[in-house]
Amino acid sequence: MKKILPAVTIGIPFYNAEKTLLDAIRSVVAQTHNNWELILIDDGSTDSSLKIAQAIDDPRVKVFSDGKNMKLAARLNQIVQLASCDYVARMDADDMMSPNRIETQLREIIE
Repeated sequence: MKKILPAVTIGIPFYNAEKTLLDAIRSVVAQTHNNWELILIDDGSTDSSLKIAQAIDDPRVKVFSDGKNMKLAARLNQIVQLASCDYVARMDADDMMSPNRIETQLREIIE
C-alpha cells in the first residue's frame, strides 16, 4: 500500500529573473504531488520579476520581498525559516521541475 505523502515547501529565491520565473513557477504548479506551498523570495530585483511573482493567483504561493539584495545563501536560510512544512525543496528561478520531481523524491524518503 502506498503511503500518503506529506506536504512540502518549495522555495525559489529570485533576482532579476523576469525571463524565466514564470516558467519555473508553472513547473511547480504542474507537479503530480499537489500538497505543497511555494515560497517566492525576491532578492531586490530591479526588473519585473516581483510583479510576475505577485500576479500568481494560487493560495499555495507566498511571495516575500523586503527590497534588499542579500544574496542567495541568506535567501535560502530565509526560505527554511518561513517554511511551514517538514520537507523543503529548492530550485533556482531559471530551472524547471520535472512534473514528478517532488512525488519521486518524497517516495524515496518516505517509503
